[in-house]
Amino acid sequence: MKLLVQHEDGTIETINLAGEWRVQEGPLLNRIVGNGYEHFFTHDGYYDGWGAGVSETPAHAQDMIDALEEKRQFPNR
Repeated sequence: MKLLVQHEDGTIETINLAGEWRVQEGPLLNRIVGNGYEHFFTHDGYYDGWGAGVSETPAHAQDMIDALEEKRQFPNR
């Protein structure tokens, strides 16, 4: 499935999603997670990018999410 997404700066990109994906809401960013990747979105719905190497185990995925959000919230830590 192809999704047309928009970044906060107005640029538009098409992302491809195949297989099963799940949505995770986070305190700073929301995510679509599946197939070893995750796509990040702001709470306003803007696309913020992607990441690879995502673990599909819920505990490990939550640890990664917590670390990413802490780094985003407190970049100098």
